[in-house]
Amino acid sequence: MNDARALAEIERLSRLDRIVITRHANQRMNDRGATEPDVRKALLTATAAMRQADRDNWRVEGGVDTDGDDLTLVCDIGVDVIVVTLF
Repeated sequence: MNDARALAEIERLSRLDRIVITRHANQRMNDRGATEPDVRKALLTATAAMRQADRDNWRVEGGVDTDGDDLTLVCDIGVDVIVVTLF
């Protein structure tokens, strides 16, 4: 899967509310004061997805949270978007 296709699939799954947040990502959300709506909006507004060189997941950038602040996520793509971490 190329970067553009990954971004399109992340957006499609996010629109369907097919988002799973791992325990680690949930901890990062708590640390940063992010909510599930922030994560969903960042996934829907992201402008780029890049395969992580050393992992089989995607760095999703260019998205913003509900306050308009930048939110970068690392996700796996399967039957759902699995949010692994965020910053």
